[in-house]
Amino acid sequence: MINSEIIIKKLKEELEPLQYVHAMWLEGADAIGQADEYSDIDIYIDIEDEHEQEAIDKVENILSRVSEIDYKYVMNHGHPKLRQRIYHLKGSSEYLMIDFCWQLHSRDKEEYVYIKGNTIEAAKVIFDKSEIIRYKDYKEEDYKSFNIEALEECKYRYSQHCRVEKYIHRGMYLEAYAYYNRYVLEPLINVLRMIYTPAHAHYYLIHISQHLPKNEVEKLQFFAQVSSLKDIEDKIPQAKIWFSELVERLKELGME
Repeated sequence: MINSEIIIKKLKEELEPLQYVHAMWLEGADAIGQADEYSDIDIYIDIEDEHEQEAIDKVENILSRVSEIDYKYVMNHGHPKLRQRIYHLKGSSEYLMIDFCWQLHSRDKEEYVYIKGNTIEAAKVIFDKSEIIRYKDYKEEDYKSFNIEALEECKYRYSQHCRVEKYIHRGMYLEAYAYYNRYVLEPLINVLRMIYTPAHAHYYLIHISQHLPKNEVEKLQFFAQVSSLKDIEDKIPQAKIWFSELVERLKELGME
């Protein structure tokens, strides 16, 4: 069966000699050493801007010679210097999606400096001919202002529990569930992120079970599991208490 090692090896062999390709690296599970049989591959290459289409065509040509591309989706990444496509190759695991990003060389280098020793977001370098991948020390002040602003948003949402309660009183579960997620659950998640992963407070639920202590994960799961209006109604006051406790912990950490 075609696996990630075969795909990465073939890409490296054919991309590294190209003058317009400066670097290739992996992110995601491969980069932090947590890849398993369910993992996809997150691949980045840095390319000269004027060779954008040539680089895209080259990657697709390489992949198609490893095996038939039986799925392709062109993503609208949103960043003006990144192009992204999702692939799957025939004969590989159904879980082995290839998430491929082409980074234009003119992208501001300060946007993607990795934190030394970071176990959440990292880069596994396949080759780097131009010192594209760079690292910096973790500094709390780099993220503090962003998190303080985000904390104020969380506090605002917690002041709006009446938005959830009105749908409970109206007997409208779907609306109550939606507002419960927005005004009760999401602020809890965001505040927990600020405490345990302050450099990645925006990650929401992505791999959160790996990033929080087990007792916090179990508590968060308790609040996430609601199946009725009664569940929502009963858990709101309990969530308020926990939220207040978490905010106090942030104050102790200097987040005010």
